[in-house]
Amino acid sequence: MKRRTFLVCTAALFCGALLAVGCTQKTSKPVLQQIEYSNLADSDTQALLSKLLQDAGVSDLRIQTFLDHVQKFNDAVDPAWLTTGFENAKPSDLKYDPYSMQDAWTEKYDTFPGWNCRITACGLFGDFITVTGKADLDSAEDTLFMDYETLDSDPESLCGDERQKFDALFAPVKTTNTTDIPTHLKTIQQEWKKRGLSFVDDDKIRLVSVVLHDQFSETDNSLMIGHVGVMLPTSDAVYFVEKVAFQEPYRFLKFKNRTELSDYLMLKYDNSWGQDTAHTFIIENSDLMDGWRILENQENAS
Repeated sequence: MKRRTFLVCTAALFCGALLAVGCTQKTSKPVLQQIEYSNLADSDTQALLSKLLQDAGVSDLRIQTFLDHVQKFNDAVDPAWLTTGFENAKPSDLKYDPYSMQDAWTEKYDTFPGWNCRITACGLFGDFITVTGKADLDSAEDTLFMDYETLDSDPESLCGDERQKFDALFAPVKTTNTTDIPTHLKTIQQEWKKRGLSFVDDDKIRLVSVVLHDQFSETDNSLMIGHVGVMLPTSDAVYFVEKVAFQEPYRFLKFKNRTELSDYLMLKYDNSWGQDTAHTFIIENSDLMDGWRILENQENAS
């Protein structure tokens, strides 16, 4: 069986190449130039995130499971690779070499892949997802095989019997050969409805999903959540928590608004330049995220 390579948040080295894109972007508003982030390696940022999650209604079990995963990952890698509290950096900057970090994880955990963005987000956000149907998993094994390897080895990662929710949310969605984003958005919304997938609407916590269009042929096109995280809006900031990749760190980021978050994700994951696929788009729960924008001239950026 062919294993499709549509695994953005599972491929530890893929994101770095895309981060370089966008240095000559032109938009009506300035493109994000700096991020403020933490790798949750200190008690203060862990306490802040825990409070935000608690205020949003995330269960103690889900928070503690997440923090346990954070501790295991951070203990497995060189502390010099991680932030001390919140630090400022360019969106493309890394404090670590992804290959060395992957080696450090493998040395401690052997063949266990660890946890990626999808498992992390579903584990935190699971109580805000309802599923009454099932997804067609014919193509899911191709694209989610590493996710399933972790879930088989560590079924408690999702904090309960949540595989049906995970499958409904992350199994690829068949789509048409078009670059029209409204068409793709409607397609994924309709498919989620068929799967009985819905979200609890809560202003304090939102699921932010980066949707990629994958084209294998003119008649074989699909949409998949290539990256995902949990957004925690407050009165003065937009916080976002993610796992960058299986063998890359957790990140807790602070933005001024949703557009800054959109820029951060589009700079990393919009790989449509020079291809016959639609631009990456970002969904907040099941709708297009407020503040999302395509970074113009990305096709010509270098």
